[in-house]
Amino acid sequence: MSVPEHLWRFPTRKAIDSLAVRFGFPNTPQMQDWEWEVADPTRIGEFLSVYMSGELDDDERFTIMETLLQSFEESRFDLSSDPRWKTVLSELERHIDLHAYSVWYWSCLEDNEAEDWFRVTPHLREILNRHRTRLEAQSGAV
Repeated sequence: MSVPEHLWRFPTRKAIDSLAVRFGFPNTPQMQDWEWEVADPTRIGEFLSVYMSGELDDDERFTIMETLLQSFEESRFDLSSDPRWKTVLSELERHIDLHAYSVWYWSCLEDNEAEDWFRVTPHLREILNRHRTRLEAQSGAV
């Protein structure tokens, strides 16, 4: 996935450590993509509640949003009618600067065939389309 480099953001060790303790998750050096490995569709409500609590810093919010996206990706929920999914989309849009990397990554812009997309891709493409010009323009910002 080619997310513009100026938008790159990744989970920090501190955020992972904090969230692992908060949720009782494993956290070992062998976990390459921790934020996706701990995803769990049965815990979406819990993840969203913590995200919305106002208790997390930006790195933790970024990381738990990645976990939420992966959890919805793995779920069998009808995304279009799930109010939790609508809340996630609203938060992604409301905090687009924080979540620009995630929105761009999950949008799968390099894949033209819908069968190659994530389940969440069509929804995230809509958000990206509304913000893409501004996000791309940020590359020249100091």
